[in-house]
Amino acid sequence: ATLDPRSKEPLLCREPREDYQSLKEKDAQQAEQEYYRTLKNHRLFLATFAAVLGNFSFGFALVYTSPVIPALEKSLVRNLRLTEATASWFGSVFTLGVAAGGLGTMYFNDYLGRKLSIMFSAVPSAIGYLFMTSAQGTWMLLVGRLLTGFAGGVTSASIPVYISEISHPGVRGALGSCPQIMAVLGALFLYALGK
Repeated sequence: ATLDPRSKEPLLCREPREDYQSLKEKDAQQAEQEYYRTLKNHRLFLATFAAVLGNFSFGFALVYTSPVIPALEKSLVRNLRLTEATASWFGSVFTLGVAAGGLGTMYFNDYLGRKLSIMFSAVPSAIGYLFMTSAQGTWMLLVGRLLTGFAGGVTSASIPVYISEISHPGVRGALGSCPQIMAVLGALFLYALGK
């Protein structure tokens, strides 16, 4: 196209008629958004819910000591009565388990994969709760806390990665927030039971 020499309008001041995306790019983006809207996400949501149950357990175990320590300090069963030192260990040994579980997850995720790592975390969690509910002495309480902490470390490191891998971009952001929400709900559930 030639420029009319009599034209007073400079070329740089003209408004572009189209935005910077080509029509093909717009059509591809619209088609992709339409595709995500038509997906049936039932199985994806079910898989996410099953995975974040581990975070629910983690939140539950994280705050478990809050209502339990005062009760165990006044326990009528002498072997379960917590002293100041054992109460401190009962509250803090969980974090040692979380650290070990989180570090172990670097290996588990590569060796077993995210899904099997999450499934594996149910084993120490169940054993830990079993130890605490059937405790005959404070050592069983401490081992139970350590095991539930280990499971919590595995789940808190594996579940967000797993969810981001199985989710498509249309729901990845929403599903990515589920692990933290479930951890908070687990803590809230324990507080509701504790009163």
